[in-house]
Amino acid sequence: MLELKQFSKTFKSKLIFNLADFTCKRGEIVLLTGRSGIGKTTCLDIISGIKRYDTGDFLFKNQKVETQNETKLSAFRNENIGYILQDFALIDSYTVLENILLPSLYSPKDKHNRHDLETKARNLAYEFDLTEMLNRKIKAISGGQKQRVAIIRSLILEPAIILADEPTTNLDKENFDLVMALFIKLKNEGKTVVIATHDERFFDIASKIYEIKNCRLIEK
Repeated sequence: MLELKQFSKTFKSKLIFNLADFTCKRGEIVLLTGRSGIGKTTCLDIISGIKRYDTGDFLFKNQKVETQNETKLSAFRNENIGYILQDFALIDSYTVLENILLPSLYSPKDKHNRHDLETKARNLAYEFDLTEMLNRKIKAISGGQKQRVAIIRSLILEPAIILADEPTTNLDKENFDLVMALFIKLKNEGKTVVIATHDERFFDIASKIYEIKNCRLIEK
């Protein structure tokens, strides 16, 4: 489904990736592992199109992604990628519902019906026990609740690929089990989930595990 071929990335004169390869297929849970600061988040950012690689090829469904055209790259990201960021990237002054619906602001107006999206947001909020929080401002909810809001937001436009950067950092066991079950459900629905994590509890559900080592992605 998505491939990064022989890609390299340098950041502030430091080589992060050197002629590395990454592949994920439809219906896979793929883990990115490795020590802190080695490049897991950078890899997710490259997959999402937030950061650009220096050299290499980026393919999605066997078609080259145009990474030099910011408009096309943004459209690709909005239509195909859901990203659960480690710091959530929520807007404190917005309500939970407004944050969940943020991706729709950058989606073509004729592609998604606002009423349908709100219905979906409410259904997801119910699944994650956030129904009573929908009209609260983000600044008034807990860290674990913010994590769940970020997860719901990543799903609202039904992307083909969900990226998750350390998605269980602020979750207790009950919420971890909820997130684990969600990722398995997404996999069974044919979605692709790519998780950057230190959490070995994900190893049992992974289709593939990459370890970032010596500027490469080594499949374990």
